[in-house]
Amino acid sequence: MSTTTVTQVAEELSSKLNLSGSSSSENAEAPELPKWEAPKTTELDVEWADILTVDLSKYDDNKQELVDTIETALQRDGFFYVVNHGIPQEILQRQFDVGQHTFDGVPRDEKEKHRAQIKEKGSFMGYKLQNYWEIKDGVRDRIEHYNFYQNHIDPVTRHPKQLQPFVPEAKEFLADIRQKVLRRILNLIDGVLGLEEGYLWSLHQDDKGRTGDDLLRYMIYDPLTSEESKKTNGVMLNGHTDFNSISTLVSQPVTALQVLMPDNVWRYVKHRDGALVINIGDQLSFMSGGVLKGTMHRVVSPPEDQRHYRRLGVFHFAHFINGISLDLLPSKKVKEDGHVVFHNHVPTSDEWEATRVKNYGTAEFIKGEEYDIEEIAGIQLRHYH
Repeated sequence: MSTTTVTQVAEELSSKLNLSGSSSSENAEAPELPKWEAPKTTELDVEWADILTVDLSKYDDNKQELVDTIETALQRDGFFYVVNHGIPQEILQRQFDVGQHTFDGVPRDEKEKHRAQIKEKGSFMGYKLQNYWEIKDGVRDRIEHYNFYQNHIDPVTRHPKQLQPFVPEAKEFLADIRQKVLRRILNLIDGVLGLEEGYLWSLHQDDKGRTGDDLLRYMIYDPLTSEESKKTNGVMLNGHTDFNSISTLVSQPVTALQVLMPDNVWRYVKHRDGALVINIGDQLSFMSGGVLKGTMHRVVSPPEDQRHYRRLGVFHFAHFINGISLDLLPSKKVKEDGHVVFHNHVPTSDEWEATRVKNYGTAEFIKGEEYDIEEIAGIQLRHYH
């Protein structure tokens, strides 16, 4: 995409959000950014995960086919691709440009001023900087991430001045992916569970205008040193399930994401240009009584021909409205095929999220050879090495 096109995209998105009463920072024209150059895909032979594809161009005319595909995917391995979702490639490219700027265009001292209160408040609002989590045997992570939230908790003035001109388009992208992707995927999952269409969406956005604290995350991995990689067996982010309801990753070319498949083998997720990669998190899995599988996944050092690359990611993490109970959904399928998850206190959506954020990579877990165990509300969670 040319520089002119990038600028046009930024201006068009900003103008859509030029609402009355917005700050001068919101109205300011976003400066041009360096273009993110996509790394070359690997030429090495690796073992790919067999992940199903949901083609949203069939949503209106062949919805049952999509329901059946999602049902198989979420009961088998919990991951699937989404294609023909209606978000243009140039908009996806622009998100990588902004993501790159989020890490390279903000000085370290400014990042420190906006450090997330992870342990203090169980919040990822702000920068999660490198070396915060322990991977294994004293090796710390080389990951930074930063989030934009969709609602009133996230005014423009919260962000570093270097990012403020890009807040409108980041939030427009977040709103777009919620409507074009999340809402339709949730409606399809309603079909899987036999719920009235729109039920799961109503737990993310109700008729009173309340919404979950969805976030758009930019995340970058710097390569591990050879010594660090030996200690962690190449693991850069330990195997885990996501904390939220639905997670969406914009597919990117560095081969590093692995999924634990039903045969207990870790396999790589293959890059597909313009595709989105979707999985469900703890909360929706719990509410389905385990009918829908919360997928175990991790990030490892890429194949040799990509090992020197930084891995830049763009994510949408959807959340239920705060205060939603994680009790079982009113679904016949859940009642018949699922099981009770919480036998005592049933946590709410925000309680679960905050606890997992606080604990991840820092709490004392029960150590094991293959994975460590964390216990929350009577549930044992695995953290694979």
